[in-house]
Amino acid sequence: MIMANELLNAKAAAWPATLAGATVLGSLALACIFPFAAIAALAALTMDRRSGIALVGAVWAANQAVGFLLMNFPWDAQAVGHGIAILAATLAGFGVARFVASKFEGSVLRSVAALASAFVVYEVLLRAYAQFGGGAENFSAEIVSGVAINDAMWFAGLIALRWAIGQATGEKAIFSAAR
Repeated sequence: MIMANELLNAKAAAWPATLAGATVLGSLALACIFPFAAIAALAALTMDRRSGIALVGAVWAANQAVGFLLMNFPWDAQAVGHGIAILAATLAGFGVARFVASKFEGSVLRSVAALASAFVVYEVLLRAYAQFGGGAENFSAEIVSGVAINDAMWFAGLIALRWAIGQATGEKAIFSAAR
């Protein structure tokens, strides 16, 4: 369990703060193609289960706040339903990424497996929701491949940031030892 003094520790807070900042900036810039699967995979690789779930929930809440409060997302059942579906799909992606990553050795293979599994689960669940919640047309091969590229680029960039934070804080491992 994270103690209050650990939350105030700059070293411990650097990575979650970086992801929080990326969330707000990414939400403003990308709105509907925010890399939730990449965030889920990164949380799965770098955080314990409880902290990862909390981070995924906070990232989702920040994204939704930016969308509804700053970008004028409509306050209707469809938009709210999609938001809830995104949270559920991201949490499921996090769980699957943790499970899949635990089955692989080597940081590159674990990373690719975590991202791929989080992305597939995220997209499949959102597509299933879109069948009755609307938006099924947003799952063409062209759109899904564009979202995959977006998530992969965010994932790579955020891993590079994780490495830089590790260098600055003296942390030896980029990824959490917890599996």
